Amino acid sequence: MRVQHQDKVMRSKNRTVRRRSALGMAVVGAVMLSGLSVLPPAVAALPAGGSGLSHAAMAGILPAALSGGPASVGPLDPTNGYPYWYADGGDEAKGLDPVRLELCLDAQDCPVIGIDYDPTQPLAIPGNFPEESFWWSAESSLTMPGGASARLIMAQEAAFAGLGSVAQGQQNGFARLRLRLDNGVPGQQYTFTHPYGVEVLTADDRGRIRFTEDIGCMQQPCTWNEPSNGRLGPYLRWDPAVAPAAPEGFIGDPNIEHAVVGSPKGTDYFQVSGPNGAGNAASARTDLFAVQGKIATLKAGVDKPGGVYNSKQTVRIQASLPDKAKIIYTTDGTDPGFNEDGTVKGTEFVPAPGDMAAAVAVELATPGLTTLKYMAVDLENKEKATAVYTEEYELDATRPWLEASPDAATGPLAGRQSVTFTGTTNNPSVAPDIYYTTDGTAPGLTEEGEPAGSTREYTGPVPLAMSTTIRAVAVDPATGTAGEVRSFPFKVRNLSEVGPLGEHGFPLWLKDNGWEGQDPIQLDLCLDDPLCPVVDVLPDPAQPTSWPDNFPGEAFWFASDAEVTVGTEVIRLTLASEAAFGADAVQDKAQVGFGRVRVTGDAVFEPGATYRFTHPYGILELTADIDGNINYTEDLGALNSTGDFSGMLETKIGPFLRWTEGAPEGYLGDGTTPHAVTGSPYDTDFFKIEKIVSAGGDILADPELLGETDQFVVQGRKTGAAPPEPTPTASTAGGVFATDQLVALTATRANAQIFFTTDGTDPTTASTLYTGPIPITTEGVTTLKFIAVAFGIASEVKTETFTVDKTAPVLTANVGSQVPTGTAVTLSANEDASIFFTLDGSEPTADSTRYSAPVQLAAGQTLRALAIDAAGNASSIGRWTAAAGTGGGAPVPPPAEPATKGSTGRDFNGDSKADLISTDTSGRLWLYPGDGRGGFAPRKQAGAGWNIMTSVVSAGDTNSDGKADLVARDAAGRLWHYPGSGTGGFTSRKQVGLGWNVMTSIVAPGDFSGDGKADLVARDKAGDFWLYAGDGRGNYAPKKQIGRGWNIMTTIVGAGDTTSDGKADLVARDSTGKLWLYPGDGRGGFAPRKQVGSGWNIMTLVMGPGDFSGDGTNDLVARDKAGILWIYAGKGDGHVMPMKQIGRGWNIMKNIF
Repeated sequence: MRVQHQDKVMRSKNRTVRRRSALGMAVVGAVMLSGLSVLPPAVAALPAGGSGLSHAAMAGILPAALSGGPASVGPLDPTNGYPYWYADGGDEAKGLDPVRLELCLDAQDCPVIGIDYDPTQPLAIPGNFPEESFWWSAESSLTMPGGASARLIMAQEAAFAGLGSVAQGQQNGFARLRLRLDNGVPGQQYTFTHPYGVEVLTADDRGRIRFTEDIGCMQQPCTWNEPSNGRLGPYLRWDPAVAPAAPEGFIGDPNIEHAVVGSPKGTDYFQVSGPNGAGNAASARTDLFAVQGKIATLKAGVDKPGGVYNSKQTVRIQASLPDKAKIIYTTDGTDPGFNEDGTVKGTEFVPAPGDMAAAVAVELATPGLTTLKYMAVDLENKEKATAVYTEEYELDATRPWLEASPDAATGPLAGRQSVTFTGTTNNPSVAPDIYYTTDGTAPGLTEEGEPAGSTREYTGPVPLAMSTTIRAVAVDPATGTAGEVRSFPFKVRNLSEVGPLGEHGFPLWLKDNGWEGQDPIQLDLCLDDPLCPVVDVLPDPAQPTSWPDNFPGEAFWFASDAEVTVGTEVIRLTLASEAAFGADAVQDKAQVGFGRVRVTGDAVFEPGATYRFTHPYGILELTADIDGNINYTEDLGALNSTGDFSGMLETKIGPFLRWTEGAPEGYLGDGTTPHAVTGSPYDTDFFKIEKIVSAGGDILADPELLGETDQFVVQGRKTGAAPPEPTPTASTAGGVFATDQLVALTATRANAQIFFTTDGTDPTTASTLYTGPIPITTEGVTTLKFIAVAFGIASEVKTETFTVDKTAPVLTANVGSQVPTGTAVTLSANEDASIFFTLDGSEPTADSTRYSAPVQLAAGQTLRALAIDAAGNASSIGRWTAAAGTGGGAPVPPPAEPATKGSTGRDFNGDSKADLISTDTSGRLWLYPGDGRGGFAPRKQAGAGWNIMTSVVSAGDTNSDGKADLVARDAAGRLWHYPGSGTGGFTSRKQVGLGWNVMTSIVAPGDFSGDGKADLVARDKAGDFWLYAGDGRGNYAPKKQIGRGWNIMTTIVGAGDTTSDGKADLVARDSTGKLWLYPGDGRGGFAPRKQVGSGWNIMTLVMGPGDFSGDGTNDLVARDKAGILWIYAGKGDGHVMPMKQIGRGWNIMKNIF
C-alpha cells in the first residue's frame, strides 16, 4: 500500500475563500456564456390555509428517482428548503457502495462553504445562511511544462438564484463542472481529461479558457431532480487503498489532496494536453483531488411549523432517510421514545420496505394548544435516533381572519393585478389591522407594534406584476390578538401562450395578453432577419441559421432598450424575452428562456445614494456602489433546461412594447431606430431616473431628476411576417468627379455580404466580395454594380456610374484682353463646360452669372470669367477690359490670374461658401467643399494624424486674417490653433492653452461677446459653462462663467446667428432629445432658452456649418445612427426647416465640424 502525501498547505481558510470565487453564484454559471445574472420568479407556493412549506412544495416530501448523474435525491428539509441529501449509484464492479451525502452546513466539517453567515447561531433564511453550500465538491489543479496553469472544479452545489442573496423561495441547486486555464497560447486548443469526460476547448486572446457547465434546479419551482441531467456521478471519494482513510462519516477531507476512485470513465485523474496541433504538445497530469462530502445523517421535520391556526390542521412528519427510519410521536406533551422494557412511548410509524415517500400524517383538531413531539429512529438500531423535536400548534377559530381578492386559488391571472385584503375580528364593528410580506417570510411586529423586517402595513391595494406569494396576518387593534398567518400564492402571467418547440429546442413563438382595444401579439423567435439585429453572432455569419452547427448563443423573441445620457455617461435599460443556453456552448438539453430587465450605468451615480428607475414594466429602487455604478439584472423564466418553457409566462415582460406608429409591416419596430412606444401595463412608456435617497441616507422630499426618455429601440417579428431583403448603399452616389473616388458600401444588415462588379455586368455571389472601400481612379466611365446577401436573401442590383475627369477646361475669347468700348466678347470652352462671369471686377464663381450670349463691354468695364465642367474642374480666370483706342485681335487663351482667397466663418477654401471638415477613425482630416446649395463637392484630404486630438472645433477666423481656422485639444489637455490657409489647408499650429482636459465640451459660437472677434465657450465636468473671449490674434482672454447645470445637455452647438438679430446663438440637445435655442445677447450671455425641436436623440452628431444652404440663414447639419447626413435649413427665426438628406455612409467619420 502506498501512503498518500499529506499537504495541509493551510487550505482550510484559503480554500474557503478561493472556492467561493471559483464556484461563484449558481445563477451566474447557469448562463455563463450569455453573461446573464438570474432572478427567480415568486417564492415557493405556500398553501392558502397554512404558513409553512406545503406538501406539494416538499414534493411529498419526496422526489422521484433520478436517471443519471445523482442516482436519487432526499426529501426537502423544511428548515431550509433544500433536499436533505443527494445520492450516487455507486459502482458495483469497482466495489463502491452507493453513498448519500447531506447538505453540509457545518463550517468545521465542511470548510468549502460560503462565509457570509455565523455557524454558531441558528440558521435562518433570510438572516443567517451561507450563500453557497455543498452536498459534494472535488477540486484539482496542475501546472503545465510551458507555464500554463489549469484547474478543475466539480460540485453538487446549493445556492440562491437572483443576485445570489439569501432569500426564501430563491433556493437552487445544481451539478457544476468548471475548467480554467491561464497563461496558455491564445487561439489554440487544449484537451482536458477529467473523471467525468473529455473537453476540447480554445484559449481566448489572453490565453485563457473559462468553461462552466451548471445543470440542475436553477430557478424555482423545480423538482430537484434536474441535476440528473448532469455528469457528476458516482461521486469521487478517497481511494480506500491509499492511506490515510477518509475521516469517519466523510468521503474525504478538502484540506488534504488525495487519490480518488469513482470515475465512471476510469479516469480518476485530471490531465491537460496542448496546444493541440502544435507539433510537440505539452501534457500534465495529476491524480490528487481535494474532496468534500459528509455522509447523510438521520434527521426529521414537519411540513407545517407550529403557530396559530383558525381551523384543524394535518401535519406530516418525515425522516431525512424515510426508507431507513421510523417515526415516533406524541401530542400530549410527553417525550416520545422507548420504555425500559423496550416498548414504544408514543405513536409509532414504520415505513414499508424501501418506501422513499414514507411520512406520517398527524391530524390536529382539538381547539387550544397542542404540543407535537417527534423523533426519527433507525430501523435496524434504535440507538441511532434523532433528538426530540417539538412544535406547538394553537387552534383558535375566534382569532382575526382575513381574505384576499382576487382569489389566489383560482389559478393563473392575466397581467398586472391589484390585491385587496379584507378581514374580521370578534367585534363586527372593528376592522383588523393587516400586515403582509412579499419575500416569503412571516409578517411580524416589533415590541412597539411597528412592522419588523420586510413586513408592511396594508393601506391599500398591493400591485403585483409577477407571480408572488403574499403572507399576511390580521391583528385585532383593540386587543393586539393576531390571527393565522395566511399564505396567498398568486400566479401572474404577463404572457398568454408559449408556442411549440422547434428543431432548435426553443418555443417557436410567444404570445402576450394584449390589452383593452389591442389584440394579443404573437412573436416568432427571430433569427435570420435584418429587422432583428439583436442576436448573437453565428459561428458562420455568411450562412443561414441551422441547428446545431450554426446557431446563435443568444436570440430573442422581443428586445428593447432605451438610453439616458447624464454628462458624458450613458445609463441603459434593457428589456427582452430571450433564448439562451445554460452551458458554455450551443448544445441540446441546455436551452433556457427568460424575460430580462436590466439597468446599467458606470461612474454616473453618487456612491451610496439610492435611485428610482421607472420603466414600462415597473419600478426599481437601487443603490449605487462605491464607484458610482449600478448594474442590475433580473432574469425570470425557464432556467432549468428541462424543455418546459411555461415559466416564461410569468416573467415581467408583457405586453410587448411596440412603436406608436410607423413600424415596418409585421414588426414591432425596426430594431435600430429609437421611437416612442406603447404597451406598458402601467402606462409608463418611458425610462425615468430619479435620485430619491442621498448617500447620507436622507430621503429627498423632491426627487432629483437625472434624465428621462420616451425613445426605445424595439425589435420583434410577428408570426407570419416575411423578413425584408437587405438593402445595400454606396457612400458616394454616382456622378462626374474631378478627383479619384473611394466608395464605401454598406447594407442594412451589418453581417450581410456585399458582392460587386466594375465592368458593367450584374453581380452574383461568385463576384468580388466587398471587404473595404472601392477605389475609382481610372479616367472615364466606371459602372459599379453591387448586391447584398443576408441569410440567402439577395437584394436587387444597385448601380452607380462614376465618371472621373481630372482635366480642367480651357476658356477662350474672340478678342484680346484689351478691347474697345462697346465690344461684344464671345466666350467658349474646349469641352462641355459652363461659363460664369462678372462685370464688377469680382472673382467669378459657380454662383456668378451664367454665360449664354456675347457680353458687350462699356467703357472701363472689366469682364472676368471661368469655365467649370461637370466634374467641377475650373479653368483659369480670364479677364477682358474695355478702353478707348484698343482693337480686337485673334482669339487667345486668357492670362491666368491667381484667385484671392479671402474667407470668413466656415469657408475653408476661399470660395465664399460654407464647408464641412471631418476626421475619420484613422485620423485623416477631410475637406468637403460646400456648393452653396446644401451639398458639397468631392472631398479632399487636408491632413493626417488628427486622432491624437480629443476635441476639434471649426473656430471661425480667430487671428483676423480673413481665413477660417481650427482649434483642437490633445489628450494632454493642450489647446492648439491651426490657422487656415484659405485654400483648404492649414499652416503651422500654435499652442494657445493648457489644462483644457477638464472640459467635457468645447464649442465655437463665433463672436459671442459682441466685440467682433471669434470666441470659444466650454463646459466643465461639473456642468459649469464658460466663455473664452477671443483677442483676434488666435488667443483667448481668461474664462468667464456664463452658466451652470449644462451637464444635462448631450450636445452643444455653436450655430451662429439663427434668429437674424446679428448676435451669435447656441443650440443644445438634452438627454431626452429635446432641442433648445439659447439666443445670444451680444454681450457673452443669452436670453431665456426656447424649445425648437424634439426627437433629436436619434442623431449621433449635430453641428452648425453656418449658411450651408446658401439662403442667407444659418443651418444645422446632423448625422443619424445609420450614418445618413441631414441638413436642417434655418428659417432665420431660430427654427429649422424639415430635414433633407445630403449624404450617406458618414458613420465612418469620427467628427464632423
